[in-house]
Amino acid sequence: MIKLALRNLTRRRTRTLLTILGVAVAITFTVGLLSITEGFMNSFNQTTRERKEDIYVLPRQAGGSTSPLLESTGAVFLQAYVNDILNIDIDNVKAVYPIYTRTIYLGDAPDSMMGNFVVLNGVTPQFLPDLRPSLELEDGELFKEGDEGTIVVGAAVAKAQELEVGDTFPLGVEGREIKIVGILKSTGGFEDMIAYAPLQDVQLALNELGRITSAAVTVKDRNKTEETADAITALHSEDIVGRTTEELAGVVRNLLSMARAIHLSVASIALLIGVLFILSTMLMAVSERTKEIGTMRAMGVRRVTIFRLIITESLITCLIAGGLGCLGGVGLSKVITWAIHRFAGVAFLQAVVSPGIFGAGLLIAVLIGVLAGLYPAWRISKINIVEALRYE
Repeated sequence: MIKLALRNLTRRRTRTLLTILGVAVAITFTVGLLSITEGFMNSFNQTTRERKEDIYVLPRQAGGSTSPLLESTGAVFLQAYVNDILNIDIDNVKAVYPIYTRTIYLGDAPDSMMGNFVVLNGVTPQFLPDLRPSLELEDGELFKEGDEGTIVVGAAVAKAQELEVGDTFPLGVEGREIKIVGILKSTGGFEDMIAYAPLQDVQLALNELGRITSAAVTVKDRNKTEETADAITALHSEDIVGRTTEELAGVVRNLLSMARAIHLSVASIALLIGVLFILSTMLMAVSERTKEIGTMRAMGVRRVTIFRLIITESLITCLIAGGLGCLGGVGLSKVITWAIHRFAGVAFLQAVVSPGIFGAGLLIAVLIGVLAGLYPAWRISKINIVEALRYE
């Protein structure tokens, strides 16, 4: 059956090749789009795994937003609340780390857009060793207790701005500059776009002394994390809200799932075109072979055999197209990654074709082959033998 199907397909090489190309482009487009959200998801999951905080304390104004981890509202709360959180009645708070976050403009980077900006985190000296132990230094050292006017920058920031240890770093306000004492190794995650400076330096530079944008909390018993987050919220419910890292991670994952759904919707259009393309091709192919198939029927070939033959031809075409499309999707993901690196300067966001996406591409190709081959196979298998032999 397979040999006969292959022979029939190679008899009309140009049409077969064009059909394979059309379906392969649809699969390539689908795999390429899905690789974008897969890459975002991998990068986010990696960053989440490496962070050690259990609860984020956020301003009430930002805590209810759809993306509370992003600096979008400009909301702050009093740093004095840190002591209240440490002494909470539930006695499950291990440590609290105040943070002041601000995205600042650094000036045009040589080869990127994202390299023009950095997420500046004002933190205490204990923040990096306690909550970011996975971060390693490429050069220099971390700032210590009592250090002033110092900063540690991520790998992507240093590369985009061509910075080295000992260079000055602009805080983006009133021409204020501080000294780079350390450059972090590339993690392949979001941390590469972040810089860390002493909390008080950032607060003074931004005229926000005594105020913070968030606080990271570690707990003694993780089984009581949600209960502790609720107790933190109750302390100053008009100003702050406690949210677990799992809760916030779920928000981001939901957003990424929505993006994946949008990509699937767009890709579905390409797949529908692929189905219609191969359906029209198969209808044309069986129409041209009506007399041939009538002769086969007259020789005693059963209807089910004819049906299987057409389905096999459609499946072979789509499997070849699916394989080429998946390989094309891998190539497209490389192009997307290169474009993100080249034009956005974001080295940690990589489009990824996982085995699951690769398998999904092949499965889609099989479904296209079956769906597009059913009607032509049924139609030609039901044709009257006498009419088929008279067909011109």
